[in-house]
Amino acid sequence: MKSLVGFTENIRFSLQEAFIALVPFIILISAIRLIDFALLYSGVALPFLSDHTLHDIGRLLDIAMPVMLAISVSYQLSILFRIDRVTGAALALAVFFFDTYGTASIDDVKAISLASVNAVIAPLLALVVLRACARLPFPRLHHGALSYNLENALNMALPALVSFILTVAVLSVLHDAADAVYAALAPAFLSLGSEAALALFLAGSQFIWFLGLHGTNLAYLAVPPDFGMIEIAGGMTRDMFMTSFVNLGGSGATLGLALAILLFSRNPYMRSIALVSLPFIAFNISEILVFGLPIVLNLRLLAPFVVVPIACQMVAWMAISHLDLTAYPAEVPWVTPMFLNVYLQTGEVWTVLLQAALLGLSILLYAPFVVRYGRLRENTLGPSLLNDGADFDDHMRRQHGRAVFDHHTELLRNSEAARDAVEFLRENRLAMHYQPEIDSRTGACVGFEALLRVWVEGRGFVGPYFLETLENAGFAHLIDRWVCRQVLQDLARVQQAGRSLIVSINLHPDTIADDATVDWLAQAFAEMPVSFEVVERGLRSDPAIASNLRRLAKAGLGVAIDDFGAGHSNFNLLADLPVSIVKFDRSLLLSAAEQRGRIVYRKLTGLCHELGYQVVAEGVETRVQADLVTSCGVDLIQGWLHAPAMQLDEALAFADRLNGALPVKAPVCWPLQPRN
Repeated sequence: MKSLVGFTENIRFSLQEAFIALVPFIILISAIRLIDFALLYSGVALPFLSDHTLHDIGRLLDIAMPVMLAISVSYQLSILFRIDRVTGAALALAVFFFDTYGTASIDDVKAISLASVNAVIAPLLALVVLRACARLPFPRLHHGALSYNLENALNMALPALVSFILTVAVLSVLHDAADAVYAALAPAFLSLGSEAALALFLAGSQFIWFLGLHGTNLAYLAVPPDFGMIEIAGGMTRDMFMTSFVNLGGSGATLGLALAILLFSRNPYMRSIALVSLPFIAFNISEILVFGLPIVLNLRLLAPFVVVPIACQMVAWMAISHLDLTAYPAEVPWVTPMFLNVYLQTGEVWTVLLQAALLGLSILLYAPFVVRYGRLRENTLGPSLLNDGADFDDHMRRQHGRAVFDHHTELLRNSEAARDAVEFLRENRLAMHYQPEIDSRTGACVGFEALLRVWVEGRGFVGPYFLETLENAGFAHLIDRWVCRQVLQDLARVQQAGRSLIVSINLHPDTIADDATVDWLAQAFAEMPVSFEVVERGLRSDPAIASNLRRLAKAGLGVAIDDFGAGHSNFNLLADLPVSIVKFDRSLLLSAAEQRGRIVYRKLTGLCHELGYQVVAEGVETRVQADLVTSCGVDLIQGWLHAPAMQLDEALAFADRLNGALPVKAPVCWPLQPRN
């Protein structure tokens, strides 16, 4: 079940990326619409453009939009499913065109509407089927004279053909099922009253937009042809009513959403998208905000996106039912800006004031969701960075070039661990566990160390035995980035629960040596109770590490030396680096079983305290060991004596039990102050 949820979540991220990638294309289409509208209603003629050139171009781009979306979806899903990009796109487009235009012309109204649905459904279904077929025991070529790409392409031909046939058959069944469901539900919809029918129409339209499809056009296919022409009051039809009082800035009352972002959100990404989309939303073109924010497949914005238009409908309906309203018979173009459109439609000032009130209502309804979503984005990585696992092979190509694949027997075929690692990344079988750190004086749980675990069938969660192989291959920072992403999400849950607990994160020296990664760490974890641990032996591998550790410390983040005492310790590190915590390796504890070892342990603890560092005793498994390290003066104890690494919910429950279910006060070492 957990694997299925993770798989679904990865698909959602990939689809969001597909829609976001089309934002420049959507901006182009929107700009052409606006220019065409401006020329048409201003009467201005340009010598190099005929009267209908822009209109025809815009129409062609509208027809091309589903094709572009199908390509984008197939590309993103091919990355996720580890399928060759060309093979994935070719299969997806073949299914898309066959199912969409097999029995209809390319400019047929129903075909155009079906294309917007198939642009998502066809690539998704085709590549899911291809992913399954690729694992079947089809005959395969293994010829040393063939290049890797040619061999892979030939081996994918038969699975792709089988996938095409199966996908087309499944889509045919889905079409029949959809027709049957529509036939069963249509009479109930037609029997609804006018107000309820319009509310249901709006809810359905908004939900279709949420799925990334053109909700308005598709919703009109599900209602009688005259649905929008039914009069509400004073000559105002449903179409006029929705344009004037519901779709303020486009579907979803997105002008209110854009203004709510600019007024209440501090997230720079959200504010940038709102500013870019605002000139288009002013003319009721909402796609840029819908796809760019994104609202598509964003569960945190689904509720207001559906509720706000219905709330505007109810308030406006109530207002016009109590006031005399007369609308001019000619409908105002849908791209006419707000306030002007309703005045041209009715000639009444009070309708303009009603629009303003509805805009204020939409801003207020969107505001709490915008604030919460903005805070969430600040604590998590963007989707483009969340697919490091899915894009593992691409990174291998960039970093090692052709040699990786020409000599893959050296890196992959001869390395069981590396192959397993790639599979775990693909299948979302990695997870974070948290081992409690106990205050030696009070017995309270004051924090956790975040530890990576992997789910292995039949064994449960085990340690990541493949890490050393990946580190040797130069891919440690991919794993570290995945870990940081997960910890960011978990920290948000910890903070929402009101718990004050410090989380320690292990980072490979290569990760610390990368300036761009350190910049991101300082920004993403700003003002969060975290400490970054780097193993002692790695501190001497790159001069940039010490400099970047100072940058993290300057940003107010904790820095710890991990595994101190393992191997040949360099005591200059204690004096030179901006660390706030020193974690004693378990080997020191084992040596402390003898008298001379106890003296060393006690003296090292005292030295660290004199330098202003906190000391953590790792690997404590017995009460005797706990008493020993406590007598030596360590600050925190970590080990199986108290608890193993656990999933977050279990770890938080353990902390609550240990701390008497009371809020844990931050230890005196926090904020962690490094030695200058």
